[in-house]
Amino acid sequence: MAVEILGPSRQATGQRAMNLAKSSVAAFPVLRYSFYAFIFTIPIETFDIGIERGLFSLSHIMGYLFIGCALLQPELCFKKPPSAFRYFTAYVFVFVCLATLQKSEYTSIWVTRLATHFQMLVLFWVAFNLFQDPRLIKGAFLSLGISCVLLSLFQISGGAVNQIGQGRVTALSQDANSLGSMLSLGLLALLGLAYGRNVGDQKIGFLAWICFGSIATGVILTGSRGALLSLIAGTMGLMARHGQSLLRLKMASIVTFTVACLVWASYESDAVRVRWERSLTKGNFAGREKILPEAWSMFKEKPLFGWGPVSNTVELGRRFYKPTKDTHNLYLWVLTETGLLGSLPFFFGLWLCWRAAWRARHGAEGSLPLVLLTCVFMVNMSITWISRKQFWLVLAYALASEMSLRKKWPPIMKSDR
Repeated sequence: MAVEILGPSRQATGQRAMNLAKSSVAAFPVLRYSFYAFIFTIPIETFDIGIERGLFSLSHIMGYLFIGCALLQPELCFKKPPSAFRYFTAYVFVFVCLATLQKSEYTSIWVTRLATHFQMLVLFWVAFNLFQDPRLIKGAFLSLGISCVLLSLFQISGGAVNQIGQGRVTALSQDANSLGSMLSLGLLALLGLAYGRNVGDQKIGFLAWICFGSIATGVILTGSRGALLSLIAGTMGLMARHGQSLLRLKMASIVTFTVACLVWASYESDAVRVRWERSLTKGNFAGREKILPEAWSMFKEKPLFGWGPVSNTVELGRRFYKPTKDTHNLYLWVLTETGLLGSLPFFFGLWLCWRAAWRARHGAEGSLPLVLLTCVFMVNMSITWISRKQFWLVLAYALASEMSLRKKWPPIMKSDR
């Protein structure tokens, strides 16, 4: 049976590319599917499976399984890490040095955070190597998107729903802002797979639009302004896809339609409209209009070393007469925690990821890395995702996407999908 090849035919280099792909180390099926399953559990990580949460949550269990499968193939998963890995490690090193100088009663807290940083670095390393194979990308982000559809259906149908006041609705005991941001990322993954990559898939396009209403409704129900802005910003990133004028016009039409639907739905929701009116007329951003300037003042007071792990949240809380206070901003979190000493390598690592995503527009991955990275960068303007798995997965994918410019993989065929 004939196999249809998508994209331009390259008869002269096709066989050579196929041989190169065969010579590359391919992920074992058990590793590949454990990776998909792990990603699927991230949006629904608070789902109650009948045992104590924490180290034994659904997402943690699948994470342990995934890393265990990665150890079966170390030559693939633990190859030489990317340069950004070293800069993120430098941030963690500064974190440890400053943490040892903190009060003894903070020890258990910063040790727990250090363990999380270590896990995120390992995840970043392994995911970077796996994402270098474009044949894993579709399954990974389909898993993320479908899981977000399931989460939004929980929320819309009333299953495991939590009402948090002001007409805002969340589900599975998740924070409304985090839930809305997670749904935004899932929707962008589906839209990006369909229209962002330079090797598109019409079936995913149908799936994305079928699921669009459910996920977008979920984002609106959370009432999260940051999540909505992140979704709109990520959607606009589709227009960065490299291509001819006709393709750019198509992307502009898709973006315009998507943004118009989101804005209209937000206006029709009383809860969301009232929150936006308070923001635009009274400058009310749920207390962030006070928290962010105070956090910036803290950084200016101790710009080089910061306040140290844990101490930064305690000091910010003290200024608001509370035990602790989150900065509600990843960038201010790092600045107040480790000062310039730790934030400069961390931010440089982020810049390397952004540069890779921007360059990847000319490769097989197109604008999808830029779309997802724009979303998570925007999300972290209003919440802190430094310890969240989806943040590090997107960073790894963005960095790995640049490799598609250097490697010659065989054309993606229908039989591979």
